[in-house]
Amino acid sequence: MGLLRTTSMALFMLCMFSACQTQFASNIGQMTGLTLSDEERITQVLEDVQRGMENRRVYQVLAHVSRAYRDRSNRDYNELSKDLNFLMRNYRNIRVTRATPRIQVQGNRATVIDTFGTNADAVDAHTNPPVSLQGQVVILMERYKDTWQILEWGPIS
Repeated sequence: MGLLRTTSMALFMLCMFSACQTQFASNIGQMTGLTLSDEERITQVLEDVQRGMENRRVYQVLAHVSRAYRDRSNRDYNELSKDLNFLMRNYRNIRVTRATPRIQVQGNRATVIDTFGTNADAVDAHTNPPVSLQGQVVILMERYKDTWQILEWGPIS
């Protein structure tokens, strides 16, 4: 039961973190030399999280997660780190596709609605199932100094 719960949570986390890839919007500010908007900065953060997931780099993903992180399952930053480490040890060939996210910024807070598809192969197919998931997530973010950090993400409800 514990392994099934951990695997289920890891697969859910894969979906949540994988909802992070948009290339064009973040390059606008870089190409023009203009200051990036909050939406472009958020997009860059989500792109880096997505690259971290696909490259199986836990530290790259966690660099964008607030220490104040707490999700609807009451997991904190440390529990999230454990789930990500489990995921990265047990899955490979993580592939993500996404639609353009809807980003709504209100002061120092932002809400992102993301639609995604994620596929990954289990390192040991006898222990863990392959991943093939699609869905939508909501990502809550907060501005911290000059960057945006993830406070929570989970299913839209």
